[in-house]
Amino acid sequence: MPDLVLDYHRLRVPLDHPDSSVDTAKIADRAVTRAKLEYPTVDVPMLYLFAIGKAFLDLMDGNRFTFIITTDSFTDKQIAGGQLMKAAESTYYEGFYARCQADPRANAYLTRIDTSTAANDVVLDKAVGGTITNLGTQAVNLSDDTCYIYGISTSGSSIKTIRYSRWSVSAGSPSFGTPTTAISATDTTFASGTFAARASNLGGPGETAAGLHAFLRAPASPGPQALAIIEVEAAGDGSPESPFRPSLSRDLVDVLELQNAPDFLRLEKRKYDILKSKGFTEEEIKILLGYVPQHQVDLDSVSWGAFEFSEKSPTNIVMVYDGNPYRSDAIERQKEYARKKGLRALAPPRDYSKAIEQYNKLKKDFSHWLAGKDNYAYQALGWEELELFAGADFYYGELLEHKAHYDQLKQVPEWEITSRLSTLYSELSKVTVLVGERDNHLRKLSELLKKGW
Repeated sequence: MPDLVLDYHRLRVPLDHPDSSVDTAKIADRAVTRAKLEYPTVDVPMLYLFAIGKAFLDLMDGNRFTFIITTDSFTDKQIAGGQLMKAAESTYYEGFYARCQADPRANAYLTRIDTSTAANDVVLDKAVGGTITNLGTQAVNLSDDTCYIYGISTSGSSIKTIRYSRWSVSAGSPSFGTPTTAISATDTTFASGTFAARASNLGGPGETAAGLHAFLRAPASPGPQALAIIEVEAAGDGSPESPFRPSLSRDLVDVLELQNAPDFLRLEKRKYDILKSKGFTEEEIKILLGYVPQHQVDLDSVSWGAFEFSEKSPTNIVMVYDGNPYRSDAIERQKEYARKKGLRALAPPRDYSKAIEQYNKLKKDFSHWLAGKDNYAYQALGWEELELFAGADFYYGELLEHKAHYDQLKQVPEWEITSRLSTLYSELSKVTVLVGERDNHLRKLSELLKKGW
């Protein structure tokens, strides 16, 4: 019976699927090509890539930092795994890196967990020449001595932090459980690069194996939907201690003022109070413990991601995705904070046309934006279809049109780019909404695959 069903589908004239789908004629015409992969690059552990010579260990800064780094550059990938948090052992550089240029500490996208912050523990950063820009944070308090499953995903100009509910490997196949996009941002600084995991200090709780057990994966989608869009000024000096970041409202309160403070926060507060009562300064506490125990919570913190953030621009745009775990009106307080400064607090678009309209209006005031309308629509709405549109625009622009990062993309193996373009074409062909836009982006991908680059 299955053979009969397959024959019916295979021999049907005309084909019983839409014209925009991938069929043999289109592959023969090079509208879509099947790339011959030199080695697997999806759902493979870094340990495997290390074993076949496609990843290497790099000991940096006096052997203190241990990185596992791919030898090849990629564009659209995710690197994720589990890392044990330990505030006393942690440094800025622990975490997962995407699109690294040489030393990942100096030039890369980075996601990390910092349990010492006041309810902004998941962080997405960008390093350019050692200068740090904060691209987004998630308003959560996470515990020390806990293993969290998370990673960083890049697709076109979309940069995301992904957190997972669990992580297991059975018969060589990884299972990451339910993914959640913690942070979604848009940035056009790096178009490709190597991917890396930074393990804990040598001899520390994570050991070198933590990085080797990370997985290289396909990019994650869809994203969250914006609850507010806010214009912000820039703050910070670009250092790891004070990265360039949006100037947002803050309301710091003592942990003990919270009725719903988790037990681990109360313990951190107790550590802090004991040491302060003994006369220790915060500088001395950091020397003694390696960190300053969290003793305050920011009731105005929200989960946000930047759109093409630049410290050189008078103002920037951030999209807010979630409120505060301890106070329900944090988003409204951030909007009011912006309005008091004479800045915009916009209602998020609810459909594609409104998103494009909003982008076109804002673009007039933000001339440095390279990311296009579909990038904006995707970050605001989170629809998977829009990320496919933006992905097609990304490759078309970088390889055929403006070529702003052409040299970076030429570092990626041709078979990898061909495979990604074919995947985008296949996924786009299944889209049944915004058909006109779908077909326009399919034509772009078809042109790329026919002409080459």
